[in-house]
Amino acid sequence: MEAGREAQPPALAVRVQSLEDLVRLASVNAARMAISPIYRFRFKDSTVYMIQTVYKDYYRQYGVPILYYYAGEGEESSPKYILVKVDEEGEKVEKSDGVKPGWLAVPVVNLSEKPSYVPDDIV
Repeated sequence: MEAGREAQPPALAVRVQSLEDLVRLASVNAARMAISPIYRFRFKDSTVYMIQTVYKDYYRQYGVPILYYYAGEGEESSPKYILVKVDEEGEKVEKSDGVKPGWLAVPVVNLSEKPSYVPDDIV
């Protein structure tokens, strides 16, 4: 570490129950025309999908970074998008290398490693 620089503390990590839950959360911003990517990386024997948010108006938690993530068994595929469609038949979520008309495409950014601010105990 460089002299005079403090170590960056880890962010607050919140595990969601399913990838669909994470995609649903990411798609909320898309409705506001602000697409939030889903970050994907391998850590230990898991594949982690993660989105980053920041508390803006929560008492003393202003500016606290929060990572919502889903950790699944190791997988070899590296999708470029996670597609979501909600219609009268229900919710559909698919991993894909491209987009489809009528579907919301949430980009997946594949990271080469776990960022240092992500806690080591996520999996």
